[in-house]
Amino acid sequence: MTNREIFMKLLETDIAIVGGGIAGLWLFNRVKQQGFSAILLESDALGSGQTIKSQGIIHGGMKYALLGEMTESARALNNIPNIWRACLEGNGEIDLSSVSILSSAQYLWTTSILSKFAGIFASKTLKSDTKKLEKHEYPEIFRSPLFKGEVYALDEMVLDAREIVQALAEPYREYIYKMDPLHDISLDENDHIISLKTSDGITIKAQKYIFTAGSGNEQLLKKLKNSPLAMQKRPLHMVMVKHDIATPVYGHCLGLSALPRLTITTHRISYDKYIWYIGGQIAEAGVKRDRVAQIDATKKELQELFPWCDLSRAEYSSFFVDRAENKEPDGSRPAHCYFKDFGNIIVAWPTKLAFAPQLAAEILKQLNITPADCHLDDNVLLPRPNIANLPWESMF
Repeated sequence: MTNREIFMKLLETDIAIVGGGIAGLWLFNRVKQQGFSAILLESDALGSGQTIKSQGIIHGGMKYALLGEMTESARALNNIPNIWRACLEGNGEIDLSSVSILSSAQYLWTTSILSKFAGIFASKTLKSDTKKLEKHEYPEIFRSPLFKGEVYALDEMVLDAREIVQALAEPYREYIYKMDPLHDISLDENDHIISLKTSDGITIKAQKYIFTAGSGNEQLLKKLKNSPLAMQKRPLHMVMVKHDIATPVYGHCLGLSALPRLTITTHRISYDKYIWYIGGQIAEAGVKRDRVAQIDATKKELQELFPWCDLSRAEYSSFFVDRAENKEPDGSRPAHCYFKDFGNIIVAWPTKLAFAPQLAAEILKQLNITPADCHLDDNVLLPRPNIANLPWESMF
């Protein structure tokens, strides 16, 4: 066996990141920038889990302050849009200037029934970057005489999720490999990873193994003898509406709870066809409904909230998706991103797409390794993962 063949059977690196969603890709860019040798391993397509199924909203936290007080979640997200904005302008820690901004703001709207409640919201929680709009400033979708509510502009951009994945993958694409990293994992008696081995017999050794695989992290936790943490899943039942209404909607409909009644983003899929991608409370409650019942519930909501829009020819589809997070004692949504560092393993969840930069920054602060003299060959014989398609691309 030649030295070349021996090398190709053993791949050594400072950091092996497992999971090619927003968290793994953002962290991958940052550790490469810091001079570490690093590889990223993805068993499917890049972004194929929660990332590509997100609505692409860079939350600023205001939707979590809907009961008249700033919650911990709202405070945690307070400065997040500024970090992303710098990157989108090409001046941040990662260049995302190629990513499309679908909307520069999310809009919070109320119905006439909620006008009194909206007044309480406005007086207690509005910040300088949250603006109550005059009627002439309303997005076009709310300019119908049938709309009787109020509209607020929130500092929450909406981005194309697939383009985010593409922009993050591009700079170091030659070090991103498609493989099942848990196909053959060697652990010592203290739950330290000795190596990962691919189905093709290539062994991967790293100083640090960082798992950012969303629900895929659960596979690792099950293999550990003494796992120091646990994962929870909070499901959603998302709905997609395909129609020919050219007027976009980007917003949260204010209901009577801290969760928006509906959260809608708009995505163009052809010359004259658009998708309303719907989450919010209806997606939370919809996990108890089958697809037919969920679509019926969505039709009723849209008829009540947008009676001036003709959706008689619209097509509907829905799917279930799990949000994977560190386990909270009461099963509630974590307020922050989360990671746990133990041995030569880090397990991490961003909680929300918008938290990816903060998660990467916090992990970098805790990395207790120094770059070694590792040589990564650009021609390692492992396949490269594609970028995942957006949900509606395969469902309509």
